[in-house]
Amino acid sequence: MALSFIEPGLFEKALQNWPFNGLDPLSYGFIMADPPWRFNCYSEEGEEKSPQAHYKTMTLEEIAALPVADLAKPDCLLWLWATAPMLPEQIAIAEAWGFTFKTSGVWVKTTKNAKIAFGTGYILRNAHEPFIIATRGSPKTTASVRSVVMGALRKHSQKPEEAYAAAQQLMPGVRRASLFERIARPEWDGWGDEYGLPIETKKQLRAKKNGKQKNVTDFNPIAPALI
Repeated sequence: MALSFIEPGLFEKALQNWPFNGLDPLSYGFIMADPPWRFNCYSEEGEEKSPQAHYKTMTLEEIAALPVADLAKPDCLLWLWATAPMLPEQIAIAEAWGFTFKTSGVWVKTTKNAKIAFGTGYILRNAHEPFIIATRGSPKTTASVRSVVMGALRKHSQKPEEAYAAAQQLMPGVRRASLFERIARPEWDGWGDEYGLPIETKKQLRAKKNGKQKNVTDFNPIAPALI
């Protein structure tokens, strides 16, 4: 069962321990989420390229404990950014949030010269990033969006604008929330540890790696709620 902070009479009193500052409960027909997945790395080189070397991460248990269901309208679609090695666990996260897995798609990453990127990975060199589509209730979607999103690589973990455009085309006219978001954009409500802050450049990331900036730490937005 999905974790919920919603209780009878909730809206007759102030929200207690609500982790999604700036977002409204029970209000969204579309939710995109890009959790800071934590990876187990097998080498020092892999650790340097891992998410935890670039930003604050969370364990699967911490991510699963977020009350995402409390953001959703009765009919809602979840677009959950995933990673190829952890798809079973990430489908389980969607279910822990109160959604039912339906299908999946991929972002095919391209270079600035419009060639398919050649990334890192286990066994295969990744040129894509998967996303999971899950639903609760019966959200109304169009039949005009392909399962493949083509988009250029940008800064670390930054998703392509083509994905947001596809999301809006998939479910036009609904209220949308983006979790673990960085960029404030029209027609979306956003939330995240770095929401609205400048995205770090490669130069800044190198400085952090060399110890010239404060190291990142674990990100647990629901810690106050668990005390």
